[in-house]
Amino acid sequence: METIRAIVKAVDERHFIEIEVGDDKTKIPLSEDNPNEVKSAFNNLIVRLKGGKFQIELEDVGEDLFSQVAKEYIVQLNREILEVHGEMEEYGLVET
Repeated sequence: METIRAIVKAVDERHFIEIEVGDDKTKIPLSEDNPNEVKSAFNNLIVRLKGGKFQIELEDVGEDLFSQVAKEYIVQLNREILEVHGEMEEYGLVET
């Protein structure tokens, strides 16, 4: 199983998880309610999941609130990724 990298990033008072998905970076907002951005990030992860199982590893986890929230978010997201991959396999939607 491949491991892909994620970091907590802050830009202009906005905090988000930035995940490397292939050559692109997907952002999940932590400091604002933006359902469209979250939906877009999840769609990117599902497209990536078609190519095979992976887990996300959060690098440089700090002690600040956003880093701790991101850490727990990634734990739950990794569980969901495995579950969704299993369902995709059942329906023949994975390429590997």
